[in-house]
Amino acid sequence: MKLHRNSQKRIYCDDAVYFVTCKTSDNYPFFREQVFCDLFVENLRICKELKGFKLFAWILNLDHFHLLIQPNDEFNISEIMRSLKTNSSCDINRTTSPEGAVPAPRLREIYRNKLNIFDYQTQFLQTHPNQNPFPKFHWQKSYHDHIIRNDDDFEYHFEYIKFNPEKHHLPKKWPYIFTNPEYENLNDLIY
Repeated sequence: MKLHRNSQKRIYCDDAVYFVTCKTSDNYPFFREQVFCDLFVENLRICKELKGFKLFAWILNLDHFHLLIQPNDEFNISEIMRSLKTNSSCDINRTTSPEGAVPAPRLREIYRNKLNIFDYQTQFLQTHPNQNPFPKFHWQKSYHDHIIRNDDDFEYHFEYIKFNPEKHHLPKKWPYIFTNPEYENLNDLIY
C-alpha cells in the first residue's frame, strides 16, 4: 500500500468498528451555516450508499464530526474517509462559488442524480446575497480513528457521540446527530 507522506499508519481489521473524528482546517466553525450541515449529511448518506458501511452513531459539530462506523469487505476506513472528506469539501466549495470545483469524474454521474448542488447554491445565496463570508473549505489533512475493542468500548463511544451536543454547548435540539428521527434511515443500530 502506498501512503501519502503525511498519512498516519492505519490498522485495518476485518469486521472492525471504528470511532472516527475529523476536524475542519484551523477548526473553523463552518457548520454554523445550515446549508453546509445539510450538504455534509447528504454526502454522508451518499457515501454510505456507495461504500456500503454500517453507521451506528454520528454527529456533526460546528468544526468537526464523529462517526461510529464499520466498513465492509470492499472499502476500508481510509477509502471511506477519503471519499467523504473529498466530496463534502468539494460540494461545500461549489455551493459558495458556483464556478468552483466539480466532483471527481468517477462520481460525477452519481452526484448529478443524487445531489442537486444548484439547490444548495440558491439557499446559500439567499443567506449571503452580496458576498461569501467564508474561507475556502478544507478538512484537516488526516483524521483520528480508534478501533472499538469490546462492547463496553462501543457503548462508551456511542454515549460519547450521543451526549456530544451538551459537551460542546450546542443548542438543545441540535439536529445534526443520529438521534434526530429525520436521519433514522442513516442509522444501522436501533437505540
